[in-house]
Amino acid sequence: MLLPLLSLLVGSVAGFYSGGDGVVNLTPSNFDSEVAKSDSVWIVEFYAPWCGHCQALTPEWKKAAKALAGIVKVGAADVDQHKALGARFGIQGFPTIKIFAGDKNKPIDYQGARSAQAIASEAARQAQNLVNDRLAGRSSSGSGGRSRGGGSKGDPKDVFELTGSISDK
Repeated sequence: MLLPLLSLLVGSVAGFYSGGDGVVNLTPSNFDSEVAKSDSVWIVEFYAPWCGHCQALTPEWKKAAKALAGIVKVGAADVDQHKALGARFGIQGFPTIKIFAGDKNKPIDYQGARSAQAIASEAARQAQNLVNDRLAGRSSSGSGGRSRGGGSKGDPKDVFELTGSISDK
């Protein structure tokens, strides 16, 4: 009787995210190559499998990943298992969500709602900010990606705009 219960617990802990849900499992061995050295915008959940709030976020995180496919990369790091990642980014509570945009050494703390809609909207907004920074000649956003861009240089027709909302279909 204890063995089935133990296998259920281990299965649920290991099964937060899988290859088919659009969420990249991040570890100390792949974090730099996937996120830090990437030109892409990433939104990363730092979680612990035993955390009830993390478990509640999982379906929303998967929806956000599907909505953001091809726009913003979505990752998750089990910092209970990979404590070095948690220490590196000062993770003190779960879940913690950070957006890695222009300056990968200064991720943006996401403090918004824990819904797929809110998460995807903010990630897309940060991607737009990065585009605006690059078009303005700022290769790495010194403001941590918070800049709204703008300015008088360039032709508006040379800028693409992410419009509407990204919904979880």
